[in-house]
Amino acid sequence: MKTILLALVFVFSLAAKANECIGHIFFYNLEEGNGEPDVDSDYAYYYHKTISWLHEEGISFSVHTELPIKATTCFSAEVSIPKEQLALSLGYVFVKPNLEKIFIGGVSTDVDISNKINEFFK
Repeated sequence: MKTILLALVFVFSLAAKANECIGHIFFYNLEEGNGEPDVDSDYAYYYHKTISWLHEEGISFSVHTELPIKATTCFSAEVSIPKEQLALSLGYVFVKPNLEKIFIGGVSTDVDISNKINEFFK
């Protein structure tokens, strides 16, 4: 019985760790459909490849195609990104629970986003 109880505690602690919130990513493309079609399709392709595993990493996300860029995060804070802070009309903003941010302009592959997540959030 003790073994089963210890195994359950271990499994539940792993599940809790997997759902722990470590941050939020704003995906934004403010000129969707107005720019180059290849850029829009690349951005959308890597977005869909990336979002499939973000929740498992404890990262919430939101998608924005127009202003204002604002979302409630997994750490229960409403965060707004002013247009003046965006260097390009498409990209990503990573936000930690302490509200530290990094801005990444342009299109990044899912591998690049994964590497940036590991550098910034972990």
